[in-house]
Amino acid sequence: MGRVGARERSGPPRPRPREGRVINSDAVVLALGPWCGKFELLSCLFRVYGLKAHSIVLRPKEPEAITPHALFLSYYPAQGGKPLDPEVYPRPTGEVYICGMSSEAEIPDDPEEIVGNPESIEVLKSVAGSVSSHLREGEAEVKAEQACFLPCTDDGAPVIGEVPGVKGCYVATGHNCWGILNGPATGAAMAELVLDGQASIVDLSRFSPAI
Repeated sequence: MGRVGARERSGPPRPRPREGRVINSDAVVLALGPWCGKFELLSCLFRVYGLKAHSIVLRPKEPEAITPHALFLSYYPAQGGKPLDPEVYPRPTGEVYICGMSSEAEIPDDPEEIVGNPESIEVLKSVAGSVSSHLREGEAEVKAEQACFLPCTDDGAPVIGEVPGVKGCYVATGHNCWGILNGPATGAAMAELVLDGQASIVDLSRFSPAI
């Protein structure tokens, strides 16, 4: 499913955690996505950066006209330039999720401050109209315009394991757009690592933050 990790926000903002609070624990897992890169403890070992990806959700007037096929496209803008790689996911609800327009960007401290770039959103709308006449302006309602940050590493591999020199401190990040696919296996492997000292279901050696 790839980049369908962005969620449509609803309801009031989440309360901020209290600053200066100390919580004693036997083990801590730092699974903070691209925000792991803001920890000096981790940033001195490896680089995790945020890839800002945009998405829109459309509801066509005739949802039954949309076939249940995910599309992975090479889209060439009319004005020229390098091709884009948008993705289109029809949903069983009748909505269509379209994502893409990714680029490295500075991550805000507060996730609630993440907003999409208007130009990127407009490109996705143009892609939608090119893919299907049922997704053109006037033929589909825009249900959401949004952006999210994907946690990326320089070599493209996630970082999973115990932090060197800090007993009981673990990290799991850097899954890029594949977190929704690899998250369950990562969680199970981390549980084994924390409880048993090693993971049996996945060989985590190549993902260690120590290498």
